[in-house]
Amino acid sequence: MAVARYPGIHPHALICVSAILATLPFLNLPAQAGSVTASSIWNKSNAIERARQQLPPGAVISGERCQETEVGMGNYRYLCTVEYSETSPAPTTNQ
Repeated sequence: MAVARYPGIHPHALICVSAILATLPFLNLPAQAGSVTASSIWNKSNAIERARQQLPPGAVISGERCQETEVGMGNYRYLCTVEYSETSPAPTTNQ
């Protein structure tokens, strides 16, 4: 039977506790609604506009990012993602 060299907390227990404590702040975050991605052969603005057209009603844009990929000599394809969150609906009262 092997005996631990240093008495106290086992290293595996320390790792597990650290992992649990590291995730606690994320438990109360609201769920992120998502993102929409679209592409265009014209330009980045066109790809962003196409993605924005797919947003659900009431979406609030939280970020945009684009990738430019060369698909041939001098030909590019633009892939843009629009990140959003949805506003929560106002509470209704039944009278």
